[in-house]
Amino acid sequence: MSLERSTEQRLLADAATRWIADAEDLPADARWRAIAGFGWLAMLVPEADGGLGQDLADACALAEALGAGPARDPWLPVAVQAAGLLAACTDGALRARWLPALADGAARVVPATCERGGRGRVRSDATRARREADGWVLDGIERTVPGGDGADAWLVGASIGDGELAVFALTPAAPGLHATPVDTVDGGRACRLDLQGVRVGGDARLEGVGAAESARVDDRALVVACAESVGSMDTLLRETVAYLRTRVQFGRPLATNQALRHRVADLAIAVEEARSSALAAVLALDDAARSGDDRAHARAAAGARAKVGTVARRVAEEAIQLHGGMGVTDELRIARHLKRQLALDAMLGAPDWHLRRHATLRTATEATR
Repeated sequence: MSLERSTEQRLLADAATRWIADAEDLPADARWRAIAGFGWLAMLVPEADGGLGQDLADACALAEALGAGPARDPWLPVAVQAAGLLAACTDGALRARWLPALADGAARVVPATCERGGRGRVRSDATRARREADGWVLDGIERTVPGGDGADAWLVGASIGDGELAVFALTPAAPGLHATPVDTVDGGRACRLDLQGVRVGGDARLEGVGAAESARVDDRALVVACAESVGSMDTLLRETVAYLRTRVQFGRPLATNQALRHRVADLAIAVEEARSSALAAVLALDDAARSGDDRAHARAAAGARAKVGTVARRVAEEAIQLHGGMGVTDELRIARHLKRQLALDAMLGAPDWHLRRHATLRTATEATR
């Protein structure tokens, strides 16, 4: 089993790292146009649907580079989650409408399929759909949709009874659908969706996409988020070491303090462990997908996010502490990296929730042996 990036993946990551270092001050629209122009939105879109047909390892290589920013553009929900849901759809007309437009940046499609938030339970106001004539009626609330502000379409997950999930493509023009802009902790843009008797035709449903397909897409997003966190940790570690080498206190650099050197060494080891966990998760998901083992697929993603998310939070908090009072200011990127990790936890679930999920899945697997 190889945990090394391919030559093409290293070149992709190098190019993305150089771009994100220069693009920090670009307006959000200009950044998004550039991301689309580079083909980064098309990575996981099948070639038959106007995309590049690349794999999860390629997406993770890019995510690690974007994490150095830290990334505040909705690349993850659009290029990984929305693209994954649409690619799983068996309705050719719906795929033709949205996938090519998503791939070239002409339309921003954002998922609103679940709100984990570390709780793992269905809310009383969660979106539900019921049949009516030849269409559907949706009611409920999606409290926070990352990247959803200004979207051309939302992929809304709704319960249709008996634990079954359906996903619907909704546009801002849908009667009864109200989107309210929301700021996220990491400086990104989200929205709240209120659905009050939203009526859509039968062709709005993503046929072939249910709870199992949605869960597999979420698992892939978790692993991509792990790669992004690793990129963030790399930057935090590098900038912290540079600060300790240049900050002079009592006539000598802080880096000469043995206790601080030990702390940084521990962080460096933790970052490499997290990197290995993220890379191993890519291989595990590929193996599980080939064998059709959904439980192994979910277990690998949950375990990786539990490990990497915990380490990312620790590294960010330690970096802030080692920078002293300056670490919490917006003038330094350190605090922004911590905020991005908090945003990922809110979007995909906190590490402790995934740890419990991993334990449950592991117990269930052992019980069947």
